[in-house]
Amino acid sequence: MIDNKKILIVDDDATNRKFLKIVLSKKPNIEIIEAENGSEALSKLNEDISLILLDIYMPVMDGIKFMQTLKMQNPNYANIPIIVLSTDDTKKQDAISWGARDFILKPVRPVNLWEKISKYI
Repeated sequence: MIDNKKILIVDDDATNRKFLKIVLSKKPNIEIIEAENGSEALSKLNEDISLILLDIYMPVMDGIKFMQTLKMQNPNYANIPIIVLSTDDTKKQDAISWGARDFILKPVRPVNLWEKISKYI
């Protein structure tokens, strides 16, 4: 892994964010940024973000709407890899078609998470 990777965790469930943060903090040089929904994530997004871990079902702006908005309004960010985390396997195709690079079915296993993340950062 290259130095100082920033990962944006977008999930309305504080427990899920905390779990992901604990798993990710085990590797050096990773900075975690958190958002409770897609709208908040858009406001925290910048070109330093290396990867986005995105939930689908959230209030205010869900994960699909976030990806749609990102694609339309912020083409500079289109190359940031997005891994969708969801309990709903039926959303996988929607997520991939709107730009997610990968999909993990919740509950997330740390080994599986690192397998997917290591492909992109």
